[in-house]
Amino acid sequence: MNDFKHSYFDNGEVRLHYAEAGEGPLVIFYHGFPLFWFSFHHQMTALKRSYRVVAVDGLGVNLSSKPEDLSSYKLQNLAALLDQFARHLAGDDKFYLVGHDWGGALAWSYAQNYSNRLLKVVGINAPPTNQLLGLLETNEDQQKRSSYMWSMRSGKSHQLITENGANLLWQNAYANLRKLPHFTEEHDETFRLGLAQPGAVDGGINWYRANIPALGDITEKDYWPSRNASTSVPGLLIWGETDQTFVSTFIDDLPDFVTNLEVYRIADAGHSPMLETPALVSDKLMAFLAS
Repeated sequence: MNDFKHSYFDNGEVRLHYAEAGEGPLVIFYHGFPLFWFSFHHQMTALKRSYRVVAVDGLGVNLSSKPEDLSSYKLQNLAALLDQFARHLAGDDKFYLVGHDWGGALAWSYAQNYSNRLLKVVGINAPPTNQLLGLLETNEDQQKRSSYMWSMRSGKSHQLITENGANLLWQNAYANLRKLPHFTEEHDETFRLGLAQPGAVDGGINWYRANIPALGDITEKDYWPSRNASTSVPGLLIWGETDQTFVSTFIDDLPDFVTNLEVYRIADAGHSPMLETPALVSDKLMAFLAS
């Protein structure tokens, strides 16, 4: 995609690839699984007229480093790396943070622990990690919906999604997007190439390996920043209402974790509304960031 400048942040231990455009206040976009920076290209194009928009490849994904040590993927270490990255881009200036899926979980958790660094935070179809762990302890429906988090770590399921250059994962993960008129063959090929990067699928799975204990093994030490941590940073949840990944009832309790919260629901979107209904998401982001 020629509309964006591509660069690397290197802290001496790992490198993060990122794409950027525009000038103005900094907005960092952080993707989920099995995606990478390109999942936000629509929003970057829309917001670059007023903001410096930066979408990062998370650790383990696409063109970023893929360390084998699982501790690198622990939530607190990813948050610390995100803070280093933001300071590399804008020094001590506060910034806006937008995350989807586990990038959204990271965004909420970053806001809980680094609240003085943010202007606003946006989560797209994701609860905070401490709220998700609580659901995995107590909510049978969420346990069933999250069964993939455990099954794909090893064994037959892991083999299926990593063999043949992650071709099967690419075919299945983007099947619904291919039905959309604005999802082009170029978009599809860009996502295929991202998943086909050596080690990229395992790197993405490492987030689950590092942060989601086996069912029944969740303890207090797994909650970061803590079980009841919250943030007062102004927050927006964008929720695609046909999402099957998370139980929608988490939204009722989300104000316990994000105390200054707005919720924006999109009836005709599922788990990835920034790709399914890009204009609606872009318009809402612009309105929320400017308010």
